[in-house]
Amino acid sequence: MAPISGKPARFLASEDGAMTAGGLIFTTIILAVGGLAVDVSNAINQRAQLQLTADATAHDALYERNLTLTATADTAKATALALGDFNMPGAVYGRVLTTADIQFGTWDRTTRHFTPDENSRTAVRVLTHRDAAGGNEVTTYLLKFAGYDSWDVRTDSVFETYVPDCLREGFVAENMVDIQSNNAYLNGFCIHSNDIVSLNSNNYFEEGTIVSMPDRSRLDMPASGLRSNEGLQEALRYGAIQIRLINALRKVPSAPFATGIAAMWNYIQLATRDGQLSYVTGTPRQITIVNGRPRAATAGADRIEAGRDLKDRDGNLALRANAVNYLYCSSTSTQLQIGEVLSNMVLITNCQINFARDGVLENGLIATLHTGNSSISGVSTSRIGRADNCADGGGAQLVSLGGMRFAAGISINGGQLIALKEIAFAANGDGLHGTSIISGDTVSGTSNMRMGLCGTGMGGNLSLDYFRMVE
Repeated sequence: MAPISGKPARFLASEDGAMTAGGLIFTTIILAVGGLAVDVSNAINQRAQLQLTADATAHDALYERNLTLTATADTAKATALALGDFNMPGAVYGRVLTTADIQFGTWDRTTRHFTPDENSRTAVRVLTHRDAAGGNEVTTYLLKFAGYDSWDVRTDSVFETYVPDCLREGFVAENMVDIQSNNAYLNGFCIHSNDIVSLNSNNYFEEGTIVSMPDRSRLDMPASGLRSNEGLQEALRYGAIQIRLINALRKVPSAPFATGIAAMWNYIQLATRDGQLSYVTGTPRQITIVNGRPRAATAGADRIEAGRDLKDRDGNLALRANAVNYLYCSSTSTQLQIGEVLSNMVLITNCQINFARDGVLENGLIATLHTGNSSISGVSTSRIGRADNCADGGGAQLVSLGGMRFAAGISINGGQLIALKEIAFAANGDGLHGTSIISGDTVSGTSNMRMGLCGTGMGGNLSLDYFRMVE
C-alpha cells in the first residue's frame, strides 16, 4: 500500500487537540468542585435563613401563648405563622412551615427532651424546612452536572419560659438599689439594678450571691469598697433585665376606679401561675369606705360600707375571706388601717394602706391604685407573710402604683413587694426571711440585715415569664 501523503498525512501526524479529552475530564472535575462550593454555600445560607425563621417563630409563638389568659394555642400559632411568612415569604421560598410544624409542650432541662402538650404554655418547638416533600427544595446550580438537582434542608428551634433568679428573691430596681453597711447576703440572694447599685462598707457577700448592674461604672461605693465588702468582687455581674412585672404594671390606670380595679385584677391573674389564686373561691365583694363608722350597711351582701379600720357598723371585718374585695375611697387622703391578721383574701383598692400595730397579711394579696410615695406603709410590729421559716404557703404580696415605706423592725416572710415608685424599708437584723422587692424606681434598704434564700414559701409570687432558646 502506498504511503499516505499530503494533507491526510499531516492531519494524522498533527498533535493539535491532544488534550481535548483530558481537558473535558478536568473541566468536569473543576465544575463539580466549583459546584460543590457554590451549591453547598447556598444550602448553608438557606439553612441559616430557616434557622433564623424557626427561632423568631418559636419565640413569637411562646410569647403570644403567654400574652393573655385567654390566648389559645391556635391563636398563638396563627400569629407566629404570619411572622414566619414575613421572614420567608411563601411566594419566594414555598411553605417553610405550617401549623403542624408548631408544637407546644414541655421541656425537661435535665434530659433536654421536648414532650408535645397542646395545653402547655411553658415550651414550644418549631420545625422549618425546604425539601422535596414540600415541593420547595433548595435547587442546585453547578452540581446538576454531577447529578445532584436539589438539597433537602431542615431546622428546628425550641424555646422555654423561665423566671430570672433575681426576680424570685432579691432586690431589683429600675433605677437604684441603695443599701448601707453591715449586711450579710447569703448564697443565691440577688441584688440588681438597671441603673446603679450603691452600697457602703462592711457588707458580706457569700459565694453564690449576685450583685449586678449594666456595667462596672454603675457600682457606687467607697474607694475601698472591694476590700471592705467581702465577696463583692466574686458576686459582680453585668447586664440589664427587662422588668416585665413593672412594665406591665405601668399600663394599669389609677382612675377611673372601675377601669383601674379591672386592669389590676387582670394584671394579678396574668402574673399568677395558671391565672388562679388557690384561696380565691368565693364571690367578690364591693366595699365603700365612709368617714367614721357607717350609719347603715348598704343593702346586699356583696356591697357594704365600712370605716377606715375596715369594720362595718356592727364592728365586724368588712373584707370577705376567700374572695376578691374591691374597696373604694372617695378621697385620696383616706388611709386604711390594718391592725389585725388578714389571710386568704385579695384586696384591690384606690386607698392608702397602713399596716398599723399588729397588722399582718398572710396567704393574701393587697394591691392599690394609689400613686402616692407612701401608698403602702407599715410600722415596726407589722408583718408581711407568715413567720413559718420558709414553709410552703403563707406568703403575701403587696402591689402599688405608688411607693412603699416601712419602719425599722418590719418582718417580711415569704413576701413580695412590687411598686412603681420607691420601696424603702428598715428591717431588723433578722427580720427578712424570703423576700422579693421589685421597684420601678428605687429600692432603699438599711444596715444590719441578714438576707438569704427561702427557696420554698415563695410559690405565690407574681411573675411574668421570660423566654429563651434551649435548642
